[in-house]
Amino acid sequence: MNLDERKRKILSSVVEDYIESAEPVGSKTLVEKYHLDYSSATIRNEMKLLEEAGYLEQPHVSAGRIPSTKGYRYYVDNLMKERKLSMVDINYIDNTINGFGDTDAIFEQIADVVSKILSTPTVITKNNTDTIENIKVVKISEKLLLIVLMSKNGTVKDCIAKLTDTVEDDVIEKLTNILNKDLAGTPIKELHLALNNVIMKDLQAFSGIMDDVVNSIKYEMSKDMKKLNSGIENILEKPEFSDIDKVKNFINMISTKEIIDSALQKSKDNKLSIVIGSENKEVLLNDYTIISLDIEKDNKYLGKLSVIGPKRMNYAKTISTLKYINSKFKNTLTSGKKNNNVKGDNSEKGRK
Repeated sequence: MNLDERKRKILSSVVEDYIESAEPVGSKTLVEKYHLDYSSATIRNEMKLLEEAGYLEQPHVSAGRIPSTKGYRYYVDNLMKERKLSMVDINYIDNTINGFGDTDAIFEQIADVVSKILSTPTVITKNNTDTIENIKVVKISEKLLLIVLMSKNGTVKDCIAKLTDTVEDDVIEKLTNILNKDLAGTPIKELHLALNNVIMKDLQAFSGIMDDVVNSIKYEMSKDMKKLNSGIENILEKPEFSDIDKVKNFINMISTKEIIDSALQKSKDNKLSIVIGSENKEVLLNDYTIISLDIEKDNKYLGKLSVIGPKRMNYAKTISTLKYINSKFKNTLTSGKKNNNVKGDNSEKGRK
């Protein structure tokens, strides 16, 4: 069914009103609120035709209409107007994402900012093709070692190894050299296996301390493989989650790695992806929309920023927010590195 101008206006108005109000939309609302130049009877007839064509749904016989997955998709692809962020949101982003810290720290800032602006849960899935670039082992005391792992993409991880025996300085130096020789260039996702191989191959002489060192590294890097979720508590503000059981199911779902991985497969090759309702491969996500944007720096893929919420999502604001965040992120990594090289200089905020 080709939508003429009248049907397009009515569909657009229904979608935008439902996004704002969360209430089924009737013909009277469209006439009074959107000043459509059609009679209530004409609008009712057109809404019935849109329902028959699958663009609208009627939750109850006496209720107005709400958009279907097909209706949302048509709106996003053909009717949605680009929305500029407010200066309040822009200032909040610029002042919060400050460029200090490693990539993971900035990821945490981004997830926090997006979830607060959109009042929607945000998930960041980090690229697992990053590799180890350098490892430093520093003796803090007779039985404490600081281990610092630096990745090619600029992520810095550190952990403390508590030793059961004392260790000499020359042993630390030899250990550091062997770890760098055998592990530099190793993909982070393969670090566990690589560490086991290094122990078998080169580190037999360090058996007195290796269990403590390796366990500390493995524990720290296992945290890095988890997804970063932020703003899950924001769903409590949504009318869709007035049922506590639905809240619990959503939180369990969004926290389950396999479900999110499967849902994001559809968008893995797209810079910007919008997957609505039943377009999701996961049946559990059929009532939700996932809007994702690749995070890149110097043409390198660092991860994916995703917003997950009800289909009744403010699509225009969400897309504008993600795009601005992405451009901000690219500038932030560069300016943040410059700032960290200037002791005490906090003036540069990495603003766009």
